Amino acid sequence: MKISQKQKLVMQAAAAAVMGLASASSMAASSWSLDGCSSSYNSSTGLGQQTTNSGTFGNSFKCGVASGTANNVTVTAFGAQTVSGTTTYATAYLKQNGSGSGFGVASRDEGISVSAPDHSMDNNPANGVPDLILLKFDTAVALGSITLGWSQNDADITLMAYTGSGAPAITGKTAANLRSTGAAGGWSMVSNYGDADTSTSTLYGSSGTDIRYVNGNSTVSSWWLISAYNAGFGGGTLDNFTDYVKLLSVASKDVTITRLPEPTSLALVGLALVGAAGARRRAKKAA
Repeated sequence: MKISQKQKLVMQAAAAAVMGLASASSMAASSWSLDGCSSSYNSSTGLGQQTTNSGTFGNSFKCGVASGTANNVTVTAFGAQTVSGTTTYATAYLKQNGSGSGFGVASRDEGISVSAPDHSMDNNPANGVPDLILLKFDTAVALGSITLGWSQNDADITLMAYTGSGAPAITGKTAANLRSTGAAGGWSMVSNYGDADTSTSTLYGSSGTDIRYVNGNSTVSSWWLISAYNAGFGGGTLDNFTDYVKLLSVASKDVTITRLPEPTSLALVGLALVGAAGARRRAKKAA
């Protein structure tokens, strides 16, 4: 079908109208020092360990931004729970280890009073349910780096971003099915990040020196998962050493996002263009 010059003009006008409705926004780089997030709740700012489940499994921390835009992050943890011989994810105890260390995880199988090194975020035992820390930002961000405050034996981690709809579900899943369809569907693998160890003797003596620069594709999300490495998540294969790490800080990077208009707006633009074309035809006939 041959397109007339008038039809071309109408299509060009429609494209211009759609681009006119599109909007671009910039996300400035920010950082969050998680070791400075208080174990006590601050009623004035709403920051610190939240009152729900404080000091026990299922606790959460709201941490303020250290630099950049005023954007808070809520941090929770998940770990292994074994019931009738089946091990799956359950809410865990997010342990604040303080200055220079940051967050570790105590699963229900380990118990809140678990000693080092299992008080960190780890994948011991290798039961398909490695400890993980969930970050929920007030607004979407593109993570750019992850800094570990402490590690022992090995320090491989996995990073995933939630690109599904609604809130993600983790309880009852394992590493092998966390990314599958269903209640927890929507998690996208960003990458696994290893420290290239050739032995199991890694001990980082200087806090904050182990920085992983992540998210090369600049994925943007409000929900992020950082986990001790497990091959069950996918995304390639690292070594099989046991990993023990504590999460010291995270930072986002500068990105620019172009948001297309909602379908309703596009429909209104289309109707307006159709109306304009009809008006021109009627005017021509009248002449």
